[in-house]
Amino acid sequence: MRPFNKRPQHLFMVRIWYENGQDSEGQLRGSVEHVPTGKRMYFASLNDMADFIAFQTGKRPSPESLASLANGNKDGKETE
Repeated sequence: MRPFNKRPQHLFMVRIWYENGQDSEGQLRGSVEHVPTGKRMYFASLNDMADFIAFQTGKRPSPESLASLANGNKDGKETE
């Protein structure tokens, strides 16, 4: 029998949608929530979502992303 792996685990809930804009394609929007802490961020790019996940899991996102996370993101804000 395999031993239980005790590595830290994280659970995120991601919602993605398109908002109609001036162009015909619409614009990507979404929110990502770190379920254990309840922290949520709204985003307009998948890179912002990935940076939030990296930040919550203890990885180092880029300095620009850190500033965005500290101040809320460009299109919304981090909530608790």
